[in-house]
Amino acid sequence: MKIDILAFGPHPDDVELLCGGTVAKLVKQGYKVGLVDMTRGELGTRGSAEERDMEAAEAARILGVTFRENIGLPDGGLNSRDYDQRHKVVEVIRKHAPKLVICPGAKDRHPDHKQGMELVEEAVFMANVGKYPSEFPRHKVDAVMKYPMWWDAQPDFVVDISDVWDTRMEAVRAYKTQFYTPGVTGPETFLAAPQFVEWMKGRYSHFGALIAVPYAEPWLIRTPVPVHDPFDVLVNGPGTANP
Repeated sequence: MKIDILAFGPHPDDVELLCGGTVAKLVKQGYKVGLVDMTRGELGTRGSAEERDMEAAEAARILGVTFRENIGLPDGGLNSRDYDQRHKVVEVIRKHAPKLVICPGAKDRHPDHKQGMELVEEAVFMANVGKYPSEFPRHKVDAVMKYPMWWDAQPDFVVDISDVWDTRMEAVRAYKTQFYTPGVTGPETFLAAPQFVEWMKGRYSHFGALIAVPYAEPWLIRTPVPVHDPFDVLVNGPGTANP
């Protein structure tokens, strides 16, 4: 299936937590968006892999994405130097031929987050190598956007997600085993703390304040963005450069 945007998460729920608003907004604007979970999150302290499979499917339904798939790499064992792992990521990129790829921007204590970022970045390059062995034709991704993990990023741009905030949070709450849910028990974790949702509101209201909107998500890119009409982008676009 050809897709406009392919978003990668090292674990089920990473996309919802860190860029679910942007995904929901892109879907709302009519783009075909696919989600790829790199692992099943089988090492997670709370919930089983099977439970997370069901939660991920429900979150995908809420976000309205075109499809969601899991490529079954080992949780806790992502490794950008592993040819077989990278090959799986190359194949999913070539198969779906996205114009835009979304992946983690990791400066993070979880090794899967950093390795997941490097796997996707390297696979994007290899997907366009003509003689790379594959059952699918070579494909050039036009752009890569990276969502910062849990650190104080200085974003290259932010996306206003105020109009899809409720959808974003409903998708997060689909992971009943991972986040605080009345009646669901399990070991204590950072994510399952009752105040976690308030911390999340604080994080994304902070980025919203940078552009004078209720909520926004931060993004990182590697290359300059070509702008043909800076007046239109900075003055006529939503928000202003200096709210």
